[in-house]
Amino acid sequence: MPRQKEGMKRLGFLNSASSKELAGPLAAFHRGMKQAGFVEGKNVEITYKWAKHDLARLPEFAAKLVEAGVDVLAATGGLASAQAAVEAAKNSPVRVVFVGGFDPVKAKLVDDLERPSGNATGISTSSTESLPHRLKLAKELLSERKVAVLIKPNTVVGRLEQQAANGAPVLAASTESELKARFAEAKKAGYAVLVGADAFFTSKRKQIVALAKQQGVPAIYPWREYVEIGGLMSYGPSLTNAYRQAGLYVGKILGDGNCANPPVLQPTCFEHIINLKAAKALGLTVPGAALSRASHVIE
Repeated sequence: MPRQKEGMKRLGFLNSASSKELAGPLAAFHRGMKQAGFVEGKNVEITYKWAKHDLARLPEFAAKLVEAGVDVLAATGGLASAQAAVEAAKNSPVRVVFVGGFDPVKAKLVDDLERPSGNATGISTSSTESLPHRLKLAKELLSERKVAVLIKPNTVVGRLEQQAANGAPVLAASTESELKARFAEAKKAGYAVLVGADAFFTSKRKQIVALAKQQGVPAIYPWREYVEIGGLMSYGPSLTNAYRQAGLYVGKILGDGNCANPPVLQPTCFEHIINLKAAKALGLTVPGAALSRASHVIE
């Protein structure tokens, strides 16, 4: 890391994807920091480490950021980033702020949601825990059609989502070519697809929505960002707001490095978005009850 300018704080930003794929959430993160009084280049220097989906590199990147002497390490892009950051910072004064859709206590990132006693806190989007409700909404919309759950295999989140699927068929993909193959399989089997909340899928949302359209497969998503680019339906908290809140937390800790850890934030509002144009293209009639419960309808 270059020589620190006088009065500047240091932030490490760790993510499992790439800067291009995370442009929207990253902008929200910066907005949150600005709300807390910190602007990159003005009073905080940021070193970014992007794993570009090579999760095996996350521990190395996290260790390098801690060794460089950052004040705070923002671990974003899923559980693997958070685990790498907490492990790297455990014997250091570096504070960790994570963002992810997992249970932070079960993942052993914190010991308590309200009063985390270690050096980590963050924003939980509860996207894994809300999967059963997304599955329920999908079945309501799609009537008798069988719904398969798309997961990223060999990950903690993938295993949790498979358990939460409660016996539904599972499709596994961890590369772009596998995504293409899984949607072709879904079409052949007559499945609708419920897309998991893994950061890999979020980063590939344009390709996933395009594959669903190409194959004529109804797909349900964890974030509204999918529906805004043509996806059928989503249910979950705001990913953009989660990153903004993480930026606020980072700014709060940078402003007072001795402050107690703020509580892990959990979503209090879930967005249910339906795209009627996408439904019409699939030949689907959206039940009135589903429309009445939606928080936003795209026509």
